[in-house]
Amino acid sequence: MRIRYASRALEKLCTDEQEMVKRRADVADKLKVRVNALYEANDFSDLQKIDPLGRWHALHKDLAGAWAGHLSRNWRLLVKPEGGGPIEETDAATLLGLDDYH
Repeated sequence: MRIRYASRALEKLCTDEQEMVKRRADVADKLKVRVNALYEANDFSDLQKIDPLGRWHALHKDLAGAWAGHLSRNWRLLVKPEGGGPIEETDAATLLGLDDYH
C-alpha cells in the first residue's frame, strides 16, 4: 500500500525506530508491526489477513472514514483510506496519528 503521513513528525515517529522508542516506548513494538502491515498490504481488505492482532476496524461518528489499528488497551494508530472507492480497491492511505479516543 502507498502510505502518506499527516506530518513530518509523524513520519519520523513511524519510520525511525530510535524516535519510536524515545517518544512512545509504551507502544513502539506494536507501532512498528502496524506500520509494516500497512506497507505489506495491497489494500485495506488485506490488513485483517496480514495483521490480525491489529484488529483493524473502520471508525464512526467524529472519526468516520478513518480506520484504526490497536497499539495498546486504549491507543490506536489512525489511518484514512485515500481514493474514495471501495475498501477492497483502496491501495493508498494517510496516517493521521496515534490517538486514545476512548
